[in-house]
Amino acid sequence: MRKLLAAAGLSLALTATTVSVPALADDEEFDLPGEFSANVGLFTDYRFRGITQTDNEPAIQGGFDWSHDSGIYFGTWASNVQFADAHIEMDFYGGFANEVGNFSYDLGLIYYWYPGARDNQDFDFVEVALGLGYDLDVAALSFSANYSPENFGASGNALYLEGGVSVPLPYKFELGATLGYQIIEDEATFGTPDYLNWSVGLSRTVYGFDLGLAYVDTDEGSCGNGCGATVIFSVSRSF
Repeated sequence: MRKLLAAAGLSLALTATTVSVPALADDEEFDLPGEFSANVGLFTDYRFRGITQTDNEPAIQGGFDWSHDSGIYFGTWASNVQFADAHIEMDFYGGFANEVGNFSYDLGLIYYWYPGARDNQDFDFVEVALGLGYDLDVAALSFSANYSPENFGASGNALYLEGGVSVPLPYKFELGATLGYQIIEDEATFGTPDYLNWSVGLSRTVYGFDLGLAYVDTDEGSCGNGCGATVIFSVSRSF
């Protein structure tokens, strides 16, 4: 995109002799549309759909987001990882999200990038993501579907389905649970067959920090401790 903008600016300079820009008054401020936010967190393990991405070691994660009142949003997120020769995961995403009463929806695109990994490993991939939610006041329900035409490691078509529920508890605690199912076309290339994963967690915000404790597990045993049961503690903060 920067190259396109630069080319447009060069074309303008060649075809016009002068360009005048209205000056802002001293007391005027230029405000970018939308809102910017950021987040950073420390996790005792990074589990992606139940499988460790850090060889059961801690992870530092963070991201930046921009959202507009219209529902359009863009963002980026990163974490350390540890498998093969990949040490960093960076995600870039954008989409449209909105709410109608107690119902919410989100349609987006996610690009997973592993800088430094060899090209022939085909780690990078894209997903189309759909998220739905409904707030029952006493609980919030969620459902998501992620589809990739060429999944991680060139393992073909992949579909991930997940349902979730979160329930507010006394003393500002929140209980959450998820159940997901990963479907992969080329199971041999991916290294694991289709599998279930689930989590149950408790969270609370303390002095602006989000504290979480979650139990995570799968029904897949081919990756050993990397997809077995574990408990993850996390502390994060949003700005």
